[in-house]
Amino acid sequence: MQKILAILFITVLLLGCNKVKENKLNPNSAKVISFDKNEIRYNEKIYHKTYGKCNTNEDCAEIKITFPEIISNGIAYDSINNYIISKTLSLPFNEDKYKSLDEISDSLFSNYIEVQKEFDDYHTGWYIKSNILFLGIMKNIISLKSVEEIYTGGANTFYNVDFANFNLTSGKKIRITDIIPKENLSSLEKISKNVFCELKKIKDGNFEKAGYWFKNKKFELNNNFAITDSGLVFFYNLYEIAPRSEGTTQLFIPKKIITHLTKIYK
Repeated sequence: MQKILAILFITVLLLGCNKVKENKLNPNSAKVISFDKNEIRYNEKIYHKTYGKCNTNEDCAEIKITFPEIISNGIAYDSINNYIISKTLSLPFNEDKYKSLDEISDSLFSNYIEVQKEFDDYHTGWYIKSNILFLGIMKNIISLKSVEEIYTGGANTFYNVDFANFNLTSGKKIRITDIIPKENLSSLEKISKNVFCELKKIKDGNFEKAGYWFKNKKFELNNNFAITDSGLVFFYNLYEIAPRSEGTTQLFIPKKIITHLTKIYK
């Protein structure tokens, strides 16, 4: 107990000596996203805090989370806002959700301070950056994109992209089977496989030989997709289907080649 109190005391003392600069939840003027008769008004909010000497990239810990808050009235919008809030409070490698953005920043700064205490010559900056944005509205569907970039020491930066799509009437999150009938899924995968092979210049269909590790060595679409007015976008994150050296993969399926598989483009 005494050890815990001592750590807390030192943390508070160091935070006092190295001023934490913050800019919490500053809304800009309301923005509008629309398609046909659907129009949504929202504020872009920014949570930004720094600790240390942040005029350089060294000796600095920073957190910046940008996200939209829908201010139009409606049950569906409440559902989407709840998803966005949940997303901002969920970070990888943490089993439990944080209760607030302040709790995330406190954790980041405290851990950073402990490392600097342990290693006097440690001058590497840490950061958490998250950006949630609306991609657009397609008929009665709104698509969101979430980008997370985190560095807390180590060899590599964590980078992750998530898509989510919501029905604007019910607020329900949309699955691929909500827009593509089950009997058409195999046709969608066949078309997507051809697009993937063309993108990656795979001529013989041997994904393993090309450096990709799909399950059972067979191409598969994942559930990380966005619905846009020009087509479907699937995103494969680092390590998902290939080594980090291959990077991420964004697979775009134009609507003109899948119109016959779904009603949303008719």
